[in-house]
Amino acid sequence: MALETAAGETAIPHERGLSSFVCACFTLNYVIGTGFLTLPWAFERSGLVLSTLGMMFICFIANLASDYVLSAMARAEALTAYTDSLEAKVDPDLSTGKVDTRRNQSIDESTALLQPSSHERDYGFSDRVDASEVNITIVQSVSTHDKLSKVGIQRSNRKLLIGERKFDLTELCQLFFGRWGLQVYGIAVVLDIYGFLWAYSSVFAAAMANTFPLMGPGVDCYPIYIVIFAIFVVPMSFLELSEQAMIQVFLSGCRIAMMLLMVLTPIAATAFGSSDNIEDSIHSIPHFGEQMEPVGAAWVNFSNIHEMVPVIVFAVLFHQAIPGLADEMKDKSQVGTIFGYTIVLCAVCYSLIGIVVGWYFGSETYESSNLNWEAYHAGTGQLVEGENGEKVWINVVWWARAISIFVQGFPAIDVISAFPLYAYVLGNSLMGIVYADNIEEVQRDRRITTFFRAAAAVPPIVGALFVRNLGVITDYSGLTGLAIAFFFPPLLYIYSEKKLKEVGIPVHTHYERIGSSIGSAKAMVAFGIVTIVYCFILLSTKG
Repeated sequence: MALETAAGETAIPHERGLSSFVCACFTLNYVIGTGFLTLPWAFERSGLVLSTLGMMFICFIANLASDYVLSAMARAEALTAYTDSLEAKVDPDLSTGKVDTRRNQSIDESTALLQPSSHERDYGFSDRVDASEVNITIVQSVSTHDKLSKVGIQRSNRKLLIGERKFDLTELCQLFFGRWGLQVYGIAVVLDIYGFLWAYSSVFAAAMANTFPLMGPGVDCYPIYIVIFAIFVVPMSFLELSEQAMIQVFLSGCRIAMMLLMVLTPIAATAFGSSDNIEDSIHSIPHFGEQMEPVGAAWVNFSNIHEMVPVIVFAVLFHQAIPGLADEMKDKSQVGTIFGYTIVLCAVCYSLIGIVVGWYFGSETYESSNLNWEAYHAGTGQLVEGENGEKVWINVVWWARAISIFVQGFPAIDVISAFPLYAYVLGNSLMGIVYADNIEEVQRDRRITTFFRAAAAVPPIVGALFVRNLGVITDYSGLTGLAIAFFFPPLLYIYSEKKLKEVGIPVHTHYERIGSSIGSAKAMVAFGIVTIVYCFILLSTKG
């Protein structure tokens, strides 16, 4: 789709960008990390109905927050282009070393235009600034007679669109909030992504130690797998991102297959309690260890809501990755729609996993729920006493054993690919915080980038050696996720609209949908603050 610019020219979408399908796969891979493994435990703790309602609500808020971020990016593009056009008029003549007095006059006139009078109601550029020099990408077109005088921006049905420049959230916070906003956001995103990386390390070591015990049953080889994990992912974290569309599509299919197995196998265990190869069986045949039937779970339990909310947020949080995903999208007008469909898919899958697994295993649900598949045998095999006196299942049919290994082992393999991506994002965020004023220059220094990516990758691996409780990790990192999902996006939406109105730029974007209003954004800010304080107090008092 061709896009008309403010100068009446045609802007061609980035030809080397990702298709809508591939972008959806990337988004799915960012959203579905290891956070969903804790959902069944959280659902069982807070009740199946209450947790499902919480999931739907938080997914709606997460989708709305992604629209806010996209709108802020489109407005940042417009504001930066406008600012650049003003600076182009006032730069000194470098060939003579003198300042053109006519340019000085332009400074005074243009600066005065930054404060529109109270009676002005349209947000077009002033006649003093030639908007044909401002590259603001907009969609749809109207007749030329509706243009403002000497201004290339339409007044009706004109919506801002994300351009070719990438604005990370650190840049957006500095642009619209100032230095304080950058610092506060930096603290939140550092704590949040460290939580992700810590959880990845814990999931890998726990899954591999249970699936492939190196030193035999009963011997704790968790620390060994932490070291093995570090050997793989730390060097990978130093590398630049490359195009891996096919790999990401494949991993998306694997994720969906795993979630289907986690839903369908407990349902099958409930529906088919006896094996067809056992004649005259009058007793139920267990499919998971010796468990004969679903344990069950409460419908509603408000006393544990403080544990459920951060876990759900942790499972749907992807807002720190929005700028990178949007930048790679070929048709940027479809970014919001792709994010919306992906979040809906995640909401449905997450709810099914939380309800089915939490209901079937009940209080026996592991905090990393894939470990419940360690004893899966699909009603086949025989239970015998092992060498250490423990009961084990033997002669289990091959496909049941394959499902058990896949569900337990795939998250471990998955985090090996996901860890370097998040370490890359965190390393860049750390650089953006420290070198906010010259980040583009610093990113070209290999030594500096390597240092910050090492600072992102190493600490969470060390932390996972000492704290392997995934529920604790997701509880507290989820609190910072609340700020990233419910606090910064609406504030960016509010402040970006205010800033554009001050300089006379149209504020409406292509990504505004239901809930995209100042009132809704303020309500989200209030909700985020109340939720963060509430969850923190309850976690602290009950922890």
